[in-house]
Amino acid sequence: MFFTVYVYWDHGGAGPALFFLAIGVSIVLLASRWLTRSAPLLMSLMRSRSVNLVARRGNPAVWLVAHLDSKSQTIPMLLRIASIVLTVIAVVIVAASLVSALLATLAGDLEFAQAELFLIFAFLTVICVGPLIACFTLNASPGAVDNASGVVSVLLAAREVASRPNVGVIITSAEELGLAGARAYVAANPEVAVVLNCDSIDDSGRFLCMTRGEGRQAVRAVRGAAQRQGVRVKAQRMLPGILADSMAFADAGWDAITLSRGNIGTLGRVHTSRDNLAHLNGTGIAQAAHLLAAAVEELT
Repeated sequence: MFFTVYVYWDHGGAGPALFFLAIGVSIVLLASRWLTRSAPLLMSLMRSRSVNLVARRGNPAVWLVAHLDSKSQTIPMLLRIASIVLTVIAVVIVAASLVSALLATLAGDLEFAQAELFLIFAFLTVICVGPLIACFTLNASPGAVDNASGVVSVLLAAREVASRPNVGVIITSAEELGLAGARAYVAANPEVAVVLNCDSIDDSGRFLCMTRGEGRQAVRAVRGAAQRQGVRVKAQRMLPGILADSMAFADAGWDAITLSRGNIGTLGRVHTSRDNLAHLNGTGIAQAAHLLAAAVEELT
């Protein structure tokens, strides 16, 4: 963004600045895509070893999935999501102000107000992205909600459908490191099935069925199970700034969703030292397990 401002004031105005802004956004998007898809399995920096725990009954058509690892960060997830959303909004406004200034330039009527608007939102963008720059990974979270709750929910659901054939359980590792465990699994197992991933189940808040798109088999199964049990579940796309194992499976062509439950308070607690059993009694876990089991029955 600083380079965009520099180009705007000293190297040709709105047109070149808009061009370099587009290049910068494209580089960020491509780098983010590579870092969250290919990099976890390719990068050798600070490499360590871990394993996924896999259990299967028959030839699973449905997999219950949850990740075992946890982490803390210097910036709570709530602030990180807000930072991403505000940064995107600010970048869009910067781009719009540059387009407006370019059109005014072409019409021979460039006003200072347009330049001022661009400058204000350019620096607001830098302020919004600040929390992301200051976000470092640590190991100070007990991981009660994220994701001991998901692991227990999956294990209870698997016990509830013990008589069902063709069901499997995957407890992934390194989810907090770019979904490395899930990506390693799909890379080694080209078959495609349905994945019900469970990540972060709090005692309060709404159940969310998150996916890259709606209308697929897994979403329909969770909705049907929720309707039979009288549980409210909202189906939606993944929240911005959040990675979940279902995304790795979906990228490989699997029919995958992530079941989660929480509220604003949950997002403020996850990835901090406050994510402990003092804030979790397990009532949400019991409901999530019943919901997952009912979805498995719907699918099998």
